[in-house]
Amino acid sequence: MAQSYGQNNLAIFVYGSLLSDPGEKIFPHIVDRIPCPSPWPIEYARRAKLRGDGPTLVIHHNGGIVQGRLLVLDLQLSALDELIEWLWEREGNPPRELLKQMECNGFGRVLYCDLESNLTDEEINPESLAQFAIDSVDKRPERNAVRYLANNIAQGIITPLTYAYRDAILRRSGAAELAGAEEFILRSGQSLKANGMMGDDEAWHHNLINFE
Repeated sequence: MAQSYGQNNLAIFVYGSLLSDPGEKIFPHIVDRIPCPSPWPIEYARRAKLRGDGPTLVIHHNGGIVQGRLLVLDLQLSALDELIEWLWEREGNPPRELLKQMECNGFGRVLYCDLESNLTDEEINPESLAQFAIDSVDKRPERNAVRYLANNIAQGIITPLTYAYRDAILRRSGAAELAGAEEFILRSGQSLKANGMMGDDEAWHHNLINFE
């Protein structure tokens, strides 16, 4: 199939939930998804209300380069203002100055959202992130941070803390994978507190009680 776009097409650089859910206004205009390393380090360094105050990915100096994507659109420069509005809505109406533009991979107009970190460096560790994610399941069951993490891993978005963060959630829930952890947290009806980590036998017995 012949390439149906050129370097004058508008594009968006994405590395999180925009990969799997770019929004109903942006999605119909995507003509290609080009793998592209992030120009900056990325880490789980922001608690987002849209994710039940769970951790989300943002640009952060303690992070690492991730394999993002360029979403190439069937839009030209004349549609730039409209695209900015769509991205602003999709990202939850952040301050407009956080929607930025850059040149990337030969494309002259690439949009991205530079949301600020709201976690201290001391809070950006696997155990704290795991607790924030677990708490988010009760707050936003349909858009929680455990599911967000699982989707990012499935998309190949791996930061320096990704696997340790995942393992901390699994250890606390006694689950073998994140979907099971999310289900257990939802059905238990309570958060798993930091000092309530369970060994394998205790976790198995606790899960059995709560699933019966």
